[in-house]
Amino acid sequence: MFQIVRIFATLIIILLSPMATANVVFPLLTADDLNGRSLNLPADFPGTPTIVLIAYKRNQQPSIDAWVERLGLRENEGPAWVELPVVGRGAAFFRSFVDKGMRSGITSLGMRARTITIYSSRSAFNLALGIAGRREIYVALVDPDGTVHALIKGDVTETKVQKLRAAYP
Repeated sequence: MFQIVRIFATLIIILLSPMATANVVFPLLTADDLNGRSLNLPADFPGTPTIVLIAYKRNQQPSIDAWVERLGLRENEGPAWVELPVVGRGAAFFRSFVDKGMRSGITSLGMRARTITIYSSRSAFNLALGIAGRREIYVALVDPDGTVHALIKGDVTETKVQKLRAAYP
């Protein structure tokens, strides 16, 4: 009986104590926006902090657009934000084709400046941020020094919007 009580007490202490978590840091990357401007990320993100919308597949764009609309993000005003399509290293061979295709769908120079395509290893990118898989989008709040204040998975909900707002430093 004493051993069961001791095990139970130990479990309660473990569950109630704050869990140690590693600080997530945005990986250092060099990438181009759709206007062809070379950027060093995260240092060249436009704000302190910047809302970073991360997608892996073309069919995830409606989820990105829903976040943009729900947050009221605008091209030339309001909070700093960027879209990061993470297409991977393999797509680098087709980079001009991929970029040209994205540019044809985004005619505004301001919106092109907010779209920064990542042609590096998707696995390494995900590992650095603690992201598992590419089935869902992520929204991060990132400082130029790489500090990630929030990393939110999936489609927009009111709870997720509140979590993002609460993470602003």
